[in-house]
Amino acid sequence: MAANQRHSEGSPPPEDAALIERSKTGDAQAFRVLFEKHQGWVYGLAYHMVGSREEAADLTQEVFVRVFRALPTLRAGAAFVTWLRQIAVNLCRDYLKKRRLPTESLEYIGDQQEVVTRDLPDPGAELDRPVLTAELKVAVRRAIASLSPDHRAVVIMHHLQGMEVTEIARVLRCSVGTVKSRLSRARDELKRKLSGYVES
Repeated sequence: MAANQRHSEGSPPPEDAALIERSKTGDAQAFRVLFEKHQGWVYGLAYHMVGSREEAADLTQEVFVRVFRALPTLRAGAAFVTWLRQIAVNLCRDYLKKRRLPTESLEYIGDQQEVVTRDLPDPGAELDRPVLTAELKVAVRRAIASLSPDHRAVVIMHHLQGMEVTEIARVLRCSVGTVKSRLSRARDELKRKLSGYVES
């Protein structure tokens, strides 16, 4: 993950660049290597966005189908990871907006053994604790799942996937100020939803 982020702001690393160029010519094996290298965090993003393993797996597959089809349009030297994130985030947001169903799934809320695991960080300074209890982790997951697709996306990318605000702005093709505003509003909403835990 860290290696991907180090190269996401500029040209892809040499090994990725070679695989991308081979994939553009229809080399399925080269694309399989790209898929295996990046599918983990794409699935993690999709899972935290939609809250269902099955739906996240389907979305991950769809992301890479779209990437394979669109690879010939990717200019040489372009930031592949940023481009991949754009496709993944847009697909997840569109899926959520079309689904128009309650955003909290029982699987999302109750699953303590995620395929792609990462401890949920605090949604704000007031929740800065050394260890999050299992109950609080579930509450945080529920709170994140209740956010709008746009707010959920920035929280997941910044807090769960460790992305800088500038990189999120590139992924979303918006200003840094817009990202900061969405993060601020999302944190305020999370604090309200988790006020009982904060006070206790």
